[in-house]
Amino acid sequence: METCPANGDTSNTSVIQSGTLKTHYVLVILGSSRVGKTAIVQQFLYDTFPDVYKATVEEFHRSEYKLKDFVLTLDILDTSGSYEFPAMKRLAINMGDAFVLVYSIDDAQSFEDVCREREYVQQARSLDVPIVVVGNKCDREDHREVGKELTESVVTMDWENGFVEASAKTKMNIFEIFNELLAQARAPSELSVCLERRRQSLPIFSVAPKVKYDLDLKRHSCVIS
Repeated sequence: METCPANGDTSNTSVIQSGTLKTHYVLVILGSSRVGKTAIVQQFLYDTFPDVYKATVEEFHRSEYKLKDFVLTLDILDTSGSYEFPAMKRLAINMGDAFVLVYSIDDAQSFEDVCREREYVQQARSLDVPIVVVGNKCDREDHREVGKELTESVVTMDWENGFVEASAKTKMNIFEIFNELLAQARAPSELSVCLERRRQSLPIFSVAPKVKYDLDLKRHSCVIS
């Protein structure tokens, strides 16, 4: 198990005593095809960028982190951007604790798709479910079709959701996406330290167990002392 350093006094004692401790989070990545959902996850977890596009059906990444008082499980579900798998998407939304909605700044239609995905999430879940909207591919500024200022205003003020512009290709703001989402989900603050350390390393092991839809399960371990 990898050891991650603690960041100051971040005890979970008050959380445990209050009876609100949550030890398993499911983060769901939604958005249309070719906006870079898988690339964002790959950069975050494995510090790699896929050079060749491969359509995602569904990938399931599981990480386990030993914090000060307990083990926290973090699942990231990378969904298909295709509408050929509506049942899988419904299942993902129903099981998710928090959501990343991804569009590409060089594709105006992809932001319209995010609007539709957000409505779908809110219809299926509560209105205050944690959501971060991500404008990916900001390295393609010369090809921008979705303005940052107006979009950020709509997302943060009208929708009251988190907003990050990022680039999976250059790794710009990739960690900030998940840090913002976990903060909204009220995950333990120690987890941010562990994720920052863990995302810079390859997984300790990778296996493919028998799970629904033959999901590709990748597991990590991390210890905070």
